[in-house]
Amino acid sequence: MNSSAPRPATLCAHGGQRHEARKGNQPLQPAIAQTAVFELGTAADAEAIFSHARDGYAYSRFGNPSVDALATLLAELEGGAGALVTSSGNAATLCAITTALDGRTGPLVTHPDIYGGSFELLRILSSVYRVAVEFADPSREETWLAAVSRAGAVLVETPSNPLMRLIDIERTAQTARIAGAPVIVDNTVATPMNQQPLSRGADWVVHSSTKYLNGHADMIGGCLVSREPLTSRHRAIHKNLGGTVNALDAWLVHRGLRTFPLRMEAHNRNGTAIAEWLQQRREIARVFYPGLPSHPQADLFRRQMSHGGGLLSFELKGGEPAALRFIDRLRLIVHAVSLGGTETLATRPSKTSHRGMTPEARQQAGIGDGLIRLALGIEAVEDVIDDLEQAISET
Repeated sequence: MNSSAPRPATLCAHGGQRHEARKGNQPLQPAIAQTAVFELGTAADAEAIFSHARDGYAYSRFGNPSVDALATLLAELEGGAGALVTSSGNAATLCAITTALDGRTGPLVTHPDIYGGSFELLRILSSVYRVAVEFADPSREETWLAAVSRAGAVLVETPSNPLMRLIDIERTAQTARIAGAPVIVDNTVATPMNQQPLSRGADWVVHSSTKYLNGHADMIGGCLVSREPLTSRHRAIHKNLGGTVNALDAWLVHRGLRTFPLRMEAHNRNGTAIAEWLQQRREIARVFYPGLPSHPQADLFRRQMSHGGGLLSFELKGGEPAALRFIDRLRLIVHAVSLGGTETLATRPSKTSHRGMTPEARQQAGIGDGLIRLALGIEAVEDVIDDLEQAISET
C-alpha cells in the first residue's frame, strides 16, 4: 500500500487511526476518557503541561484525548489543518464568528435565509454585544460581493436550510480575501462527502455534528475546522467561550463517523429519488433540491457539489391547510425537527426551526407557512414513497 492519505471511506472506517501507529495488543476502539480532571504528575510535569512545553491534559474543558481524536478525524475529512469540537452547532458558529472577527473591523456579512438558529444567534450578538451584522442577498451578485468586500467576516450556509439555495464559495472567498475578511461556511447540510469549502477558499467550516456526522440522533454537538493551523488564540477563544464537548458525546460522533460514507450514499440516493418523485406530483407546487436539473443554480451545483444530499423542501398547492393535513397523515415519516439521522423526518420550518425569526424576516427569507422540510433517512426509498403517496393524496 502506498503512503498517500487514505480515501474518506477508509479513513472513517478506521476512525482516523493508522495501523502503523498502533502498539500491539491495544483496544481496537478508542477509549472514552470520561473525566473532568487529569493527574498532573510532578510540579515540573504540571509546569510543562500548562506552559505548553509538551502535550498533556489537565482539565477536560481545556482538552481531552477522546475529543482530540475526533478533532483530528474531522480536520482530515474537511481537508483542514485543525479542528475544535463544541457542545452544539450554535456553539461552533459562535466560536467561528468570534475567532473570525478577532482584531477585525467591519460587519459580519451573511444572508437572510441562513439557518434559523444561526439567525437567532446573530440577533443576540447584534442586540446584546453590538456586533455589526449586515444581511445581503447572494442572488444579487453585485450587491452580495459589494457587502463581502467591506466585511469584517463572512458567514454563509450553502446549501441553505431549508430552501436549498447555493452561494458561490470560491467567488465569495476571492472577494473576501481582498478585504482580509475570513469566510465561514456552514457545511452541515452538504457534509464533507458532498462539498469541500476549504478547498474553494473558505477559512473556516462549521458543523452541527448532531446531524450527519453523528448520524444517530443521540447527542448534541458541533465543530469548526480551520484551513490554517490552529493558534493559541483560537484555542483560548474556544476554551473560554465554554462551549466545549464532553468525552462521551465526542466518542458518539467518532463512532458515527465510521459509517458516515455509507450513510451518505443512502441519504444522497434517497434525497435525489424523492425530489424527482415529488417533482412529478400534481399536488406539489414547488420542490427545493439542489440536485435537480431544474434547480435555478444547477450550474453552480455541478461546480461546487458532488451530490444533492438528503435534505429537501417542498410546497403543496393547497398551501398551509394542505401542509397541516400532510403532517397529520404521516405514518412512517416522523414529524420531528433535525436531520441527518437514520429515520426520515418532516417538519414545517416556519413553526419549528425558524420560528424564532420575525414574520417579516421569514417572509424576506422566503419561508412560508406552507413549506415542508423533508430530511431523508436511510430507509428503503419505496417505503418512504408509499408514506408520501398516502399523505399527499388527501391534501
